[in-house]
This record gives sequence, structure tokens and C-alpha cells, in this order.
Amino acid sequence: MKFTKLTSAALVGATTLSAFMVPAASFAATPNNNADANGGTALPQTDTTEAGISFGNPGPNPNTGYLRLQKVPSILDFGNHVQFNKAYPNFTADGKNTGNSSNDRFASYKEKDTNLTPTLSNDAKGLENVQGMTWTTVVDKQVSRTNADDKKGITAKAGLWSLYVKADGDLNRIDTAGNIMSDGDIADANLTFKNTTKAQTQEVYKLTGEAQDKDWKTDATAKPVSAVTENISVPLAADTKDNGALVAQAKDGEGSGADVFAWNPADINLSLPASATVQSPATYQAKLTWTLSADAATPSN
Repeated sequence: MKFTKLTSAALVGATTLSAFMVPAASFAATPNNNADANGGTALPQTDTTEAGISFGNPGPNPNTGYLRLQKVPSILDFGNHVQFNKAYPNFTADGKNTGNSSNDRFASYKEKDTNLTPTLSNDAKGLENVQGMTWTTVVDKQVSRTNADDKKGITAKAGLWSLYVKADGDLNRIDTAGNIMSDGDIADANLTFKNTTKAQTQEVYKLTGEAQDKDWKTDATAKPVSAVTENISVPLAADTKDNGALVAQAKDGEGSGADVFAWNPADINLSLPASATVQSPATYQAKLTWTLSADAATPSN
């Protein structure tokens, strides 16, 4: 019996979600909706994650700029399982059915032994505590802006941004070509990211491998992002009212360099309602959208 996949595809450019507008005389924030002020792609910037699990690769996105959303998990793989047992409704992104190991057929929803949830393996200094985790990266190079004097109220200083994640809709049943089918959706599923771990590196190019980061110079005054949500809950349902759950928020002067927010795959949990009707075989998929947005004022404590 096939169960589902949760994957991550790139959305580039300005978001259609609600945004924070930056007044002309803000602190150091790069404003939204102004590609020139960011020296690249305008903020807000988005990238997406599809979350899925089945029963029965990603390069960087095209975002550019002084402040950019550089990477999100391309896929969250909750495995392939024999059947859905309402007594064991939880699945983790390392392909396991929590408390019900006899139900695990393959580590991947694609019926392969190798789980597809990406994990970090990079020896850039400062990333030691996030090795082997799946991750999201925000690159903050605002201190290196060269046109600050030409942009009133925009100074060469890090911080004043927020990272969010939300679902675009329910868990959808998909066909073998990845198309959403007209029936069989699973409503009221929930995704949680537990024990968020943060890291920061000045070896930006070593982490990203992108040419746009080759000229980054170490910021000796860099401060880590202080506001990070330890446990994040994402209902798998359409929500157009806001940007979703807060992942992290950089206060004025924080975050210079590359900021990584990471989770052990076993700490990313997909929970299905006990009342769910699961087809067999079937594959299910949901999409997540990650949004990086500029903040208009210093975040409160």
C-alpha cells in the first residue's frame, strides 16, 4: 500500500502572501518589493517544500540579493508503508511509522531503501551542530551593500527579517505522474518540526557553492539570530491569511552571513487524523511555502 510524500519545489520572486512594508526611515532593514534596494531579487522571497508519505535534488533556487532565502528542504520523505493503522497515525521524515516498525516497507515513498529527505554534510565553520540534519538557509549580506548612500533609510546593517512556513492545502492524493486527483484528499493532517537547531557561518560560499557568494568577506561583528521557534506546527490546510508559522526572526544587527535552521528527520512528524480514509495503494502530497520577509521595525523581545 502506498502512503505519501512531502516534497519541496522552488517558488521564486515576490510572494502573494501578506508582507510587511518598510517605512522610508526604517532602521537597517532591506525593504520589501524593491529589487534594486536588495541588490537582487525583491523581498519577500519564497521557496517551497512538498511534504509527502506513501503507502503500499535539488539545486539552489534563483533568489539573489543582499538578503535571500537560499535553501529549503526539497523534499520531506515519510516513507512507504503497508497500510494506515489509526492506532499509529504518526510518521517521521526518516521514513518510519512511529511505534509501528512492522508497517515500514521502504524508507522512501518512492519504494526505495534510501530515504530522500536531504541532510546537511558541509564542513563550513560554525555548522558542526547541524550536520546530518535537514535544513533551511537564509543568507544575510546586508552589511556589504554598496548603494546604501543612495537609498534613503537603508543602511548597511544585518537583520530585521522573518522566516515563515505554511501549507498550501490539504494532503492531496496524486497519480503516478504527480498530478492531483479529484478525490481522496486527507484533511486535518498536521506537520510538526521539533527541536529547531540554529547555526551561523561566515564561510557562506563554502556552504552555498553559489558564485554570488564568492566575494563575501567575514563579518567579525556578526551576531546569531536570537529568536528561533523551537517547535513549529504547520496544519496541512489552505491558509491565505498570513505567512504561516514563524521559524525565526532576526533582530536589528543579527544574522550576518549564512543562517541555518535545521531538524533531525526523526523530529519532523506527519500526523494523520485517526478518521482518515487512506486509499491502497495511493500516494499523497502536500506543498509547503517558506517566506522570507523584511520587518518594518525591530522585533519585540
